[in-house]
Amino acid sequence: MSNVTSLSESFLFELYYAAFKYNNVCSVLAQHMKPEYLPDREFQALNKGIVSYYLQYKTAPTYGNMIQRFSDNEDVKDLITDIEELSNISTLDAILDTLEEYIKNVRLQRIYTDVGKLYNQGQHEKARDLFQEYGQWVAEFTLKTNDFVDVIGTFDERYQENVKAAKELARGNKKEVSRFYIDELDELNAGRNLRTQVSCFMAPTGVGKSHIARHIGLYAAIDDGLNVLHFQLEGSREEVVNAYSGALIQKNSFYYERGRISETEMKAFSKQLSSYAGTIRVRSFPRFNNHVSTIDVKNGIAEYRKVVGCNPDIVIIDSLDLLDDSSGRKWDSKDERHKRIATTNDLKDIAGDEDVWIVTTYQATMENRDWLNDEKNVLTEFNCSEAKGIARPMTHLVTLNQSDNERVENIMRLHVAKSRFFKKGKTIKIATRYDDEVFYDRARTINLMKTA
Repeated sequence: MSNVTSLSESFLFELYYAAFKYNNVCSVLAQHMKPEYLPDREFQALNKGIVSYYLQYKTAPTYGNMIQRFSDNEDVKDLITDIEELSNISTLDAILDTLEEYIKNVRLQRIYTDVGKLYNQGQHEKARDLFQEYGQWVAEFTLKTNDFVDVIGTFDERYQENVKAAKELARGNKKEVSRFYIDELDELNAGRNLRTQVSCFMAPTGVGKSHIARHIGLYAAIDDGLNVLHFQLEGSREEVVNAYSGALIQKNSFYYERGRISETEMKAFSKQLSSYAGTIRVRSFPRFNNHVSTIDVKNGIAEYRKVVGCNPDIVIIDSLDLLDDSSGRKWDSKDERHKRIATTNDLKDIAGDEDVWIVTTYQATMENRDWLNDEKNVLTEFNCSEAKGIARPMTHLVTLNQSDNERVENIMRLHVAKSRFFKKGKTIKIATRYDDEVFYDRARTINLMKTA
């Protein structure tokens, strides 16, 4: 159709960025993308190349695949490079919604033209039938992934996706994310991939939920060379950065803040830190008159990608109870549970879209010290109202439990209140050493296990 306006270039960059990541987007392009929807020959050639590759191999191509295919076409190669460097994109659902609306409008435009011709020819009944067909088509047409997965029919295709993901991991394109850096939790997880998952650590005030978040961020960077993005929603930026700095050298952050580390020690620490492959970057949000939402998290990841050149591997949010959902709705206090569910569902979508592990914390409101001091008790979704609102969408919900006596002895109990992939209900006793910014004292924890 000569009067069809092509899709905008900015949208197409997002669409084809998604096509290099998702098989279902390639399938959509194969079925629905027409040359007249595209603004120039470069996009038309790229679309043809992606569709051809997908139909042959039943999987989305890599950037390398398409660069090789268009090795003699500098314009298309430049287009592919520009798409690969894209940093700020909409969600996959939003991209497909835009394309779906465009296709519906194109079809509607064509229907109006055809119906007008039929009316002018006196074929009123055929014109009405045509409109009726369009209405039925619109009601059924969607580009979203079908909720029903044909397990047998997609067996080979899904296996090839797994092979592709494993190869990318082996090539080092994406590092393995599979550890909590607490031995017994890691044994339970048994190496399962934590990317696309959301895990929450819940504790009453003062127990150490921020400590465990920083513990994961710290050891992900120094043990596994992962890139960590930490969103701090409470306390100052200096506070969390100094706490990380103290943990890096296992000294109380007070010494780092006040410059009370000897020059000899600083030289040794600097040499030690230069050997670490991972990174920790902190983004803080002052709470005064400031409402931080999951949109800020999404935009923060996009900004990180633009500055660093890649996505973080782990995103830490301290803490979830200070985060709003993306709807912009002003929730009443009686709807707090629904707000928590909406916020957690947003994080779940972000984790999937960005292929990251999101680790977050939540403060439980428990005023009964007698109940907390009974070491037979642990927080679960059954005895903590906050847990009921976030447990369902979470992959893991781990509670931190500590009596007054345990606080004096620097020990606590971690309880697996929810886990999607391994058995819940496990309670793990660990030793801490907060004076040296150490959340998990492995040596003392082993001794605790021996004496238990």
